[in-house]
Amino acid sequence: MELFNHLPCPALILHEDFTIYRANTAACTLFDNPEMEEKNIDLAAHCNQAVIKELHEALSTLKNGTPLKKTIKMHSSDGKPITVGSSLTILPDSKALLLLTEHDREQSCTPGCHKLRILEEQYQNNPAGILLVNDKMEMISYNRKFLQMWNIPESIQQNRDENKSLQTVLEQIRKPEKFLAKVYELYKNPEQKSRDEVELKDGRIFYRHSFPVYTEHIYHGRVWYFLDITSLKAAQRKIVRQQKFQRAILEHIQDGIVACNSRGQLSMFNRASREIHGCDLVQVPQEEWSQYYHLFTADGVTPLKSDRNPLVRALRGEEIHNQEMVIKSRNGDARELRTNGQAMYDNEGNKLGAVISLHDITDLNKAKKKLHHLAYHDELTGLANRRLFHDLLKQNIRRARRNMEKTAVLFLDLDNFKQINDQHGHEAGDQLLVQLAAILRLHLRDSDILCRWGGDEFLIALQEISSNQMACKVAKKICRAVENELAGLCGESGLSASIGIALYPEHGQSPDMLIRRADMAMYMAKDQGKNQFSLFLKNTFAPEQENKVSEQNNNLSR
Repeated sequence: MELFNHLPCPALILHEDFTIYRANTAACTLFDNPEMEEKNIDLAAHCNQAVIKELHEALSTLKNGTPLKKTIKMHSSDGKPITVGSSLTILPDSKALLLLTEHDREQSCTPGCHKLRILEEQYQNNPAGILLVNDKMEMISYNRKFLQMWNIPESIQQNRDENKSLQTVLEQIRKPEKFLAKVYELYKNPEQKSRDEVELKDGRIFYRHSFPVYTEHIYHGRVWYFLDITSLKAAQRKIVRQQKFQRAILEHIQDGIVACNSRGQLSMFNRASREIHGCDLVQVPQEEWSQYYHLFTADGVTPLKSDRNPLVRALRGEEIHNQEMVIKSRNGDARELRTNGQAMYDNEGNKLGAVISLHDITDLNKAKKKLHHLAYHDELTGLANRRLFHDLLKQNIRRARRNMEKTAVLFLDLDNFKQINDQHGHEAGDQLLVQLAAILRLHLRDSDILCRWGGDEFLIALQEISSNQMACKVAKKICRAVENELAGLCGESGLSASIGIALYPEHGQSPDMLIRRADMAMYMAKDQGKNQFSLFLKNTFAPEQENKVSEQNNNLSR
C-alpha cells in the first residue's frame, strides 16, 4: 500500500461512511490540507452533501457491478472550488478507492496545486503507456496512453479487473509466454530493471521498460513503461536495407574503394580494397598511411610520401586522375594500381571527406620478402611468432573495442610431448609440431591468428566471436583433432592437448594480460586431467600465482 502515496494523481481511500482512511500526497496538495493524511476526516469537509449523496448512491451501484466515472465539484480547505474527474472503485476490504483526475480550480490555486496539475498532465499525456503496480503486481494506476496502446475495453477499465486486463494484453502479443516469463522474473527479483521489445500480432512493436520503486530499502511496487516504436523500427529496417544494398554494390565491384571523413580518419575499405591491402581497415594517423599500408610510387620501390598519397590529395580538394602507385599487401603481393578520386561535399558545401578508387592494372604477383617473413614468423612451422602475434592481437583488441566485440585467446600445450622427443628424437618432435600447425590451420578460420609461442606451446586468437561458448567450442574441436588426427601418429604416447581460454574484455584489456590468463587456464586444464580445455575464472588464482605465470612467460620471451 506504500505505493499508494506515490500515485501521480490525487487518491483517497474511504470507509463505507465516507470518512477518509488514507490520502496520498497528491490529494493533500490538491486540497491544500496536509491533515487529510490523518484518519477519520470526513469527506464532507471538501464537498457538499449533494456530492456525498451521489457518491453513496454510486457505492451501492458499484456493488452491483457498475462503476462510477464522472465529474464532481469539490473545494479546498479554504473553500476554493475544484472540479475533478472521479473514478470510484470497491477495494477487497470493502473500502472504496476514489481517484481524482483532470481537476480544474480558480486561478488562485497554490503553487503546489499548479505543480500537481503539471505532473498529472505529464502522466496522462505521456507518449508512452504507463502502468503502476504494487508489490504484489496488482494494478494501481495507468495513463490514457496505456489503455489506448493495449486497446483495453471500457468495461475492463471501469471494473479495474487485473486478470481481464492481463488477458487482453496477452491476447495481442506474439509470444505471450516470453512476456509472462519476464513479469514473473521481475516479481521474484523486485530490485531488477528491465528493457526489451515486445512484438504484437498486429505487427506493432513496443519498447518495454520496467523499474522498481523504493523508499530507502522498502520495495513499494513497479513502473511499466511501454512506447510504440513500430515506425522507428520500420525506419531502421529501411535504412538497414538501403545500407545493405549499398554495401552489396561496394563489396562486389572489382575496384577497391577507400574513403576517409573530413578529419582524415579512414572510414571505408570495400572487399576489393581489403584484398589489395591484405588487411582490414585500421585507424592510423594520416601521416602514417603510406607506411602502415605499404604504399609506394609507380616504381614499386620508393615509399609514397604523405603529400602524394591520392586520398590525402583528394581530401585537400584536388581532382585525382589516373595516378599510378603500388601497394604491397600484408601477404607480400604487390599490386600496380591506377587511382581516381575527389573530395565529397554535402548540399551546403561542407566537406564530408574524400574517396578514391583503386583499379588493378597489373595482375602480377611478387614473392613475399623472406626477411620480413622470418622477422614475424616461426621458421619451423611458418606460423606467426610471438612478435607478430602480439602485434596482431593488439590490433584485434583495438578493433574489438571499437566494434564492441569479443576476442578470445587460446593457449595450447601438448600433453606428454617430452616423451616423443625422448623416444623418437627431436627431429620427429619437430615434424610433429609441423603437422600440428597444419591441423590447426585446417580447423581454424582464415581470420583467426595462429602462433607458435615456443616449444610445444601454440597461441590462437579468435576474433569477432559472439559468445564464450563459441571459444569453448573451438577449443573442444582442437582437442579432438589432436587426439584423432595427431596422437595416432605417435603410437601409445598419450599425446593430447590442454587448452586455456581468456576473453577480451572480461579477462583482460591488453595482449599481455590475456596471454597470461589463458596460460593460467591451460594449467588448470592440465591439473584437471589433461586432454581438455578450461576457461579462465576470476578469483580462482591468487595474485602470486598470476605473477609466477607472468615471470615464466617473461623468461620464455628472453
